[in-house]
Amino acid sequence: MRVINLANRLMVFDFSNFINTTIKIKMPKSRLHAKPQKNYICRLYMKNTRFALPSLLRVSVLFSYAFFLMMVSCQTPEKVLKSTDIEYKKKMATNWYNKKEYFKCIPVFEELIGLMKGRESVEEFYYMYCMANYKQGDYMISAFHFKNFFDQYPNSTRAEECLYMQAKSYQMLSPKPSLDQTYTYKALDAYQFFFNMFPVNDVSKESNEAISQLRKKLEKKALAAADLYYRTSNYKAAATAYENLLKDYPDIDEDEKISFMIVKGNYKFAENSVPDKKVERYKHVIDSYNIFKDRFAASKLLEEAKNYYEESHYYAVKSAFEWAEIAPLDEREKHYRTAFAEAKAHREYLLTETQKKEFDNWVEKGHFLMIKNAYLLSEERKEKQRLQQLEQTVRIYYNFVDLFPNSRYVGDAEKIFNNTNTQIKKLKSNG
Repeated sequence: MRVINLANRLMVFDFSNFINTTIKIKMPKSRLHAKPQKNYICRLYMKNTRFALPSLLRVSVLFSYAFFLMMVSCQTPEKVLKSTDIEYKKKMATNWYNKKEYFKCIPVFEELIGLMKGRESVEEFYYMYCMANYKQGDYMISAFHFKNFFDQYPNSTRAEECLYMQAKSYQMLSPKPSLDQTYTYKALDAYQFFFNMFPVNDVSKESNEAISQLRKKLEKKALAAADLYYRTSNYKAAATAYENLLKDYPDIDEDEKISFMIVKGNYKFAENSVPDKKVERYKHVIDSYNIFKDRFAASKLLEEAKNYYEESHYYAVKSAFEWAEIAPLDEREKHYRTAFAEAKAHREYLLTETQKKEFDNWVEKGHFLMIKNAYLLSEERKEKQRLQQLEQTVRIYYNFVDLFPNSRYVGDAEKIFNNTNTQIKKLKSNG
């Protein structure tokens, strides 16, 4: 309609010029009021033809062109689809595609591909159909058809472009980091497949930039998930998520913060663990601190991380003795020996004499409790096994008095020792 209005305006303009040219002719004064003669009017018309004909010709051409545009603009996909003329369909679909009227050409291309299949090549139309869907923003459809084009025409000159456009389509579907990243993974897989098929290509720079942007999304998503685990006190999941982040994205920008959060997350996890797991988990804090210190020796977070490290040495030993005291009776001796080994290993890392003195007291008390636990265990045994357990109690007692002759537990230990000897004699006499 805009084209027709423009043509109308041009026609009005030209006819105005024509009227101005023909009417502004001075009549003889003597004949001003006389009735015009027919021959005179004709002569006037012929005399001014050189002014009128060019304008009329332009009007005719413009009107014809406007009429043609009006007829074309009246065509709709519905009307084209009803036609039985395939060549007409091809012409209209291609025309709409070139004019970027993709919503019009897509249904016609769909029908043409079906009609022409098996009779003549549809490669060119299929390519335009794929691109039209992409340009229209139907990226899920375009991703499918670009890959299908590559599978059907692997030797086509457009095969490389279509495989690249499949990856681009998935990239356009990739959402912001806070949402599900299924299409981000699909885009990365598609780019990887593209590089596998075409290692040398003209879009390496663009593809690498796209891969980098997609990986950044996944990094942000994974980091946000790890931070959420920590904020909700799910320290085990947080520590694991932070560790996986560095494994999966070793070049991540926030690697210093993540390494620190591994130390902190492991410490919080160990602190809130059940007694029999604390030793192992405090040792994990120590290991993660050493990694952090080696990588970020000048970090501002090093001092805080060091506090977790030092406390872990202390609590690893304390937890070992606490678990030994409450472990099942027949397992306590084994756990006390583990606690003694932990005390020896961690003692050199303690900073205060108070902590070292605590370690020594725990070791002394642990050796005494081993005597007590051995004697209690003997009371649960049958006669033959009981004698063996009582003899084990005696051996533990002698080891205790050798190590701690001036111990505050010596008196209690002697009472147990005497009772043990009495029981042994009694059992042997009953022999």
